[in-house]
Amino acid sequence: MIVTFGSINADLVFSVREMPQPGQTLLADQFRTEAGGKGANQAIAAARDGANVVMVGAVGHDALADVALKNLKDTVDLSRVLRVTEPTGCASILIDSHGRNMIAVASGANLVASSDEVDDALVQEARIVLMQMENDPAEIEKLIRRLSVTNAMSILNLAPAIHLEKEVLSLCDLIVVNEDEAEALAGWLDTGSSAMDLSLKLETGVLKTLGGDGAEASVGGEIIKIPALSIEAKDTTAAGDCFVGVLASALDRGLSLKDAMTRAATAAGLACSRAGSQSSIPHANETDTWLEKLQ
Repeated sequence: MIVTFGSINADLVFSVREMPQPGQTLLADQFRTEAGGKGANQAIAAARDGANVVMVGAVGHDALADVALKNLKDTVDLSRVLRVTEPTGCASILIDSHGRNMIAVASGANLVASSDEVDDALVQEARIVLMQMENDPAEIEKLIRRLSVTNAMSILNLAPAIHLEKEVLSLCDLIVVNEDEAEALAGWLDTGSSAMDLSLKLETGVLKTLGGDGAEASVGGEIIKIPALSIEAKDTTAAGDCFVGVLASALDRGLSLKDAMTRAATAAGLACSRAGSQSSIPHANETDTWLEKLQ
């Protein structure tokens, strides 16, 4: 079982031909609302890949809560999602004609989500606890410290790149970063930004996604590199979250890290080929079909 302590958002998505410059107003070609948030996206990705997932987080009592929870209701255990007085988290997403995105997030209820909802009984059931950085960093740090003395595997997706002390990061079993997050982490640690450099400095496992170049990982002195799925990108919005969620799902059911990374990269590639946030995340059978083609 996977426990995801993370953000739950409503996404307001604008399709534009090009990104606006400061002070410029552009008319969007299309607009839609979607469920999002890194925590929710990763929970959905893991669940669609076949994992049993418990979501821990918070939403408001507003209309956006229904948008944010729409897809989770069908696939994820929501018994630990609290309703709070703060507004539901919301993201404004601009996507240009090249599939690139710019995102601004109002955290709202996500900043009052409590890691205490990941209680000891739940941790004992979990094989993996998955975290990101869209909740209160103090709650994330508290959960990391608690997990360090349990048998559950702690995976931290350091996204966005919000500072945590080296000592806290070193308590995680695996830290996942993209290229920008790796650069930020390298700056804090005064080291190189490769997975190996970061892993050696932190003395724990580090996985770095490389966009179209795939991903690399350094765990226990072993270096693993896998290619990306060769596919035309239409929308990269949820690709990183898809990768992390499917990675957790694959590890949860016992795949090796290399095989889990390959599966995650395939699913993320499929997500890039489609428009949307959670709607772009593939189901297990779709990923299986592509993996069979690649063999």
